[in-house]
Amino acid sequence: MIVQNLDLMDPKRFADGIPYEHFRHLRDCAPVSRGTDTDGEPLWHVVRHQDVSAVSRDARTFSSSPTTMTSIRKVDPSPPIITFLDSPEHTRVRKLTFKVFAPSRLAALKVPVRGIVDLLLDEAREKGEFDLAEDIALRLPFEVLLELLDIPRRDRTTMLGWARRTVNLGDKEYGDDTGPDAFQQIHAYLNDFAHHRAAHPADDCFSLLLNARLNGAERLGLPDRLTPDEVGLFASTLVTAGIETTYCSVTGGVLALLDHPDELARLRADRRLLPTAAAEVLRWVTPVTHFARRPVADTEIAGQPVAAGEKTVLWYSSANRDERVFTDPDRFDIGRSPNPQLSFGGGGPHVCIGNGLAVLELREFLDGVADLLPLLELAEPPVRPETNFMNSVKHLRLRFR
Repeated sequence: MIVQNLDLMDPKRFADGIPYEHFRHLRDCAPVSRGTDTDGEPLWHVVRHQDVSAVSRDARTFSSSPTTMTSIRKVDPSPPIITFLDSPEHTRVRKLTFKVFAPSRLAALKVPVRGIVDLLLDEAREKGEFDLAEDIALRLPFEVLLELLDIPRRDRTTMLGWARRTVNLGDKEYGDDTGPDAFQQIHAYLNDFAHHRAAHPADDCFSLLLNARLNGAERLGLPDRLTPDEVGLFASTLVTAGIETTYCSVTGGVLALLDHPDELARLRADRRLLPTAAAEVLRWVTPVTHFARRPVADTEIAGQPVAAGEKTVLWYSSANRDERVFTDPDRFDIGRSPNPQLSFGGGGPHVCIGNGLAVLELREFLDGVADLLPLLELAEPPVRPETNFMNSVKHLRLRFR
């Protein structure tokens, strides 16, 4: 049954999964509709693919400052992370950090990423029964990112504990106030590490970021290099955001393949489908359900007047199931093409800077796990968190038959 007045800002409404029927109703009847955040602030829900993409690309009209977060995630780090910056500051940070994700660096990570995937899967085999969310989905992006950043191995167990507390923020199992503290602990560690690298350069990403220079920055009146504090903050954002996205796509992708054995058989028979399979997993799962923007001037979205400063929530989970764009959107199809999914944002300057790394991790995982999945079954029903920000599964216990 469609609930006409469902509160999309209430995390409890997502405890059983994304309310796709409600989003379908909104797309048909109210593509831009009124809502209220948990603190009483009025906002607009934007649910169609065309409108989500248009707002995302129009960075001149729609600002990401002071935050793109809603609900319980409206804690703003100071100074603001790259996600919360507008140009020219956003452009400066993005250009100075782009080399971390250059194609040559990503290509060099393919073998190490696959090695991490194989190691985690081997550990799962040895256990016989395991929690995919805790044992693989959380650890895979964490190990990749800390390898990328060259974090000392003696500190990784502690950092993994902090990282675990940043996912599924708002769920009672993780506590209502531990997430921001965990981010601050990660930030403090990586900030100290950035200052250490500034004094003791090495052949790693921290030194690459510290040595980067931006041509023409003086014309904009902006610094041409990142400070150690800026590098530490960027690395903290990279770790937390990078873990969350892969965490959701790995668990959601496995569930999708188990629920659609014909599609799993297609993938096992033809690994050339890995690129489209990864894109379909990202569309199907949509790890980040939404972000927010604020117009800097009075404007319209799909004919609906929106006043300057009014929070506008872009629902990627709805846009990725829009019947106006995707044929049979509720069908999981690993060969779907074209597939203009918006899981890394709707395009424009704020599209996720680490999307190439996230896709690499997902492809290597799908390639590694495909032949194991026929041997696996659910040991317990999946457990979802109470959060409206990430489409995640916090516990997914599997066992070998």
